[in-house]
Amino acid sequence: MTVSCHGPLEPLWIDQVDDVVALSERARSAGVMAVDTEADSFHSYHHKLCLVQVSSQGVHALLDPLRLGLHGLAPLVEVLEDRNCLKVMHGADYDVRTLDRDLGARVVGLADTQLAAQLLGERQTGLAHLLEKELGVRLNKDLQRADWSVRPLSAAHRAYAAADTAYLEALLERLRGRLRVLGRLWWWEEECCALEEVRYEPPASGAFAFERIKGARALQGQARDRLAALYRWREEVASAADVAPFKVMGGDAMLRLAREVPADLAALAKVPGVGQANVRRYGAALLELLHQAPPAPRRERTQRPPVDRVFEARVKAARAARDERARDLDLDSGVLAPRERLEEVVRALPADVDTLARCLGRRWRAVALAPALLPLLLGWRTASSAPS
Repeated sequence: MTVSCHGPLEPLWIDQVDDVVALSERARSAGVMAVDTEADSFHSYHHKLCLVQVSSQGVHALLDPLRLGLHGLAPLVEVLEDRNCLKVMHGADYDVRTLDRDLGARVVGLADTQLAAQLLGERQTGLAHLLEKELGVRLNKDLQRADWSVRPLSAAHRAYAAADTAYLEALLERLRGRLRVLGRLWWWEEECCALEEVRYEPPASGAFAFERIKGARALQGQARDRLAALYRWREEVASAADVAPFKVMGGDAMLRLAREVPADLAALAKVPGVGQANVRRYGAALLELLHQAPPAPRRERTQRPPVDRVFEARVKAARAARDERARDLDLDSGVLAPRERLEEVVRALPADVDTLARCLGRRWRAVALAPALLPLLLGWRTASSAPS
């Protein structure tokens, strides 16, 4: 099946509650809708939902959360939480978290096409690749980092956003058919159910957040102190201006300033990445901060626990068994079973599929891996119970 696109998409622009109600009723009646979201995470400090794309029964619409607000989107939330209406999404993890954070919506009845592709053994699971491969549709991805908070959005931006949902139902049909042939449809359904449980969690912050800057852990002494002070300064400026921190100053420039303090404003202006705007607005304060940076928090040195060589050897053997099974199934090893799940298996040494499923987090994984893992585990349990 090839889906052709005759000219650019011209989606409906919805910023009135009555239109949200009509679209939601249409989707509920159809029993299926494709959903995507756009936020301004690349452009802001305080991230927000800027667009919700919905396609149902050939109608493509863009809902404006900035105008509608939480109350205006309430009819859509009701449908998102209605299990009788299938929600087709692609790579829904981020979207599910965003909808939970900004709308309090818990998406159920989820059908994720990226998960379907992963369980089919596809190595490239991006939407653009899959649409071209499965449906002959080519997407223009030039606007991936657009600022979706800008109003009004151009026709090109609207068409670009609508394309993320316009073909998802057709893509789902293709991928679901392939899953059915392989007997993996229930694998995918289990993964989608697990994804429904994902919730938004605020990003971790704390005294050591500055160590996330690449190269920070190599700094010591006053250089480390200066980087921590610069990081706090950047966070404060970015938060006040509601811009992404890297737009205030990049990590490379911060590392340069931490390693070597400029002598004066002229020298500060010559440091790559600092920028004339920062020198004009904050130059004197930056120099003072760099010369008088307070001590950064120190990590306590903890003694590493001794290596459990038996445990590590068993994990290695379990990974080898998983990898061989993954090759047989033509799956990515990490999709079949992440390392941390295999470590749980080695700790628990389960004796049956049900217990193995609890360790692996999915029943389909346990069924797929039982022939490879259960004999290993039996041997290890026997060795553990043998008298020394």
